Amino acid sequence: MSKSSGLAVLALLVGVSALGLGAYQILFPTPTKSGIKHTWYSFDKPSHYAGQAPLDIAIDSLLINFTVKSGESVYFHFNTMLHVSQGERFIFNFVLDNVILGGSPYPNWTIERTNNTLPISLQLSLDTVSAGAHNVTIGIYSRDATNYISSSTLLVQTYVP
Repeated sequence: MSKSSGLAVLALLVGVSALGLGAYQILFPTPTKSGIKHTWYSFDKPSHYAGQAPLDIAIDSLLINFTVKSGESVYFHFNTMLHVSQGERFIFNFVLDNVILGGSPYPNWTIERTNNTLPISLQLSLDTVSAGAHNVTIGIYSRDATNYISSSTLLVQTYVP
């Protein structure tokens, strides 16, 4: 009988210890390590001409669907070649979930050049994107329909700061 009692006490101690460790993990979770969690990428070689509409033209061929988890921030990086033939402004904006991110607190990138081809690189980091599924692309605008972009890339990363 003493052997059974000893095993029962040992089993009880092991069970209580496991329960204690489980409760500790729930009450004091291990902090998530900072760094990049996921990356999405899109490349689009064709040219996209700016329209003369009063709104940005979203580049659907660059559209990226991505997912944000709780506690993650989002980083956007856009590269393109801008071809400007006239002295009109060319404006870039990120378009998140079909909403143009323009005005306060989001930056508008405005380029004013004449007869130039130049590389453009834009970045935006947000910690206000809610957890869940989202999509992003770039929006372009210029009053001169001969201005265009080509060879564009869009990168999205989620990260824990």
